[in-house]
Amino acid sequence: MAHSRVPRGISITNEKLSESVISSIADFYGSSEILSYYSYSPPFMLDTASIVERIVREALKETLTKLHNLLALDAGWNGYDALAPNADAVAHAEDWLVRLFLEVADLGRMWMKPNVIADAEGEVVFEWWYGTKKLTVYIAEQSAEYVQVWGKDIHSEMSDGNAEPTSMCRSLWLWLTS
Repeated sequence: MAHSRVPRGISITNEKLSESVISSIADFYGSSEILSYYSYSPPFMLDTASIVERIVREALKETLTKLHNLLALDAGWNGYDALAPNADAVAHAEDWLVRLFLEVADLGRMWMKPNVIADAEGEVVFEWWYGTKKLTVYIAEQSAEYVQVWGKDIHSEMSDGNAEPTSMCRSLWLWLTS
């Protein structure tokens, strides 16, 4: 879980930040049963990090299951010389996906479940399609690289780069869903 995005502490400023995070997620999910449960809990019992983590994990449950299932693949899983998915790449992919999900929620954009696969080098691959646009993100142990496709011409209708910075996650999602 990308805990660096989850507010912690007990100051008044942190309380307002916590309320803002929960409100943002509530707006994103509307009438989620999880949110309604926590909205009635006494304030002293709220652990914002725990609430956000539960909400995110519930929203990403199917995708996280597919991601973790990649670890069951052995070397040669594709019938050739593919490496088994790297456990550190899977952990990094989970953190990256949670970070992207929180950015999408912050943008107020709709979330789309990615296709989750492994590649022959042991990396995790996320793919999204929206209309004629395709976004593919390759996650290794310590890096995330993207490929954007909006046509067939590799020189003028495709681009690639580093998908690690939060600002790039936001830009990629805005591009994909516009």
